[in-house]
Amino acid sequence: MKDYSGDLSAGLHSSKDKYLVVAIHQIMEECGWRGIEKQFSDMKQHIIYVKSASLLEKIEVKSNIVGNHIDVDFVGVTHKKGFLDKVFDFNVRVVRKTFEIDKYVTNDFKITNEQTLRNTVMVVIKELEVIATQKPENIS
Repeated sequence: MKDYSGDLSAGLHSSKDKYLVVAIHQIMEECGWRGIEKQFSDMKQHIIYVKSASLLEKIEVKSNIVGNHIDVDFVGVTHKKGFLDKVFDFNVRVVRKTFEIDKYVTNDFKITNEQTLRNTVMVVIKELEVIATQKPENIS
């Protein structure tokens, strides 16, 4: 593949970010989360995952391209347990991670720093699952 540099590399981010989201998707599936709904647009992606053995009802992964990085919100949703969950969304927790696109996707569309990416995603999943076991008053 051609070596893209200079002004052309800025235009690649809109394609490279999708490769990064696909890599995150693959990691989610390797962790046992099944993607049940996917929405892709030029600047945003939204994927909903479920896992039967989890205390979480679902995890939503929402990404947004911001210049040369993407902000990814991992939204953990627990089952609604009471009135306050329904009114105030106490059953929703968000962990945001920012990924520099060029750190994880090369100009020839290969994933780099895969272990770092994998570790980050796995830590976020674990964090959301731990939060799901706590009561709202114990969460800061």
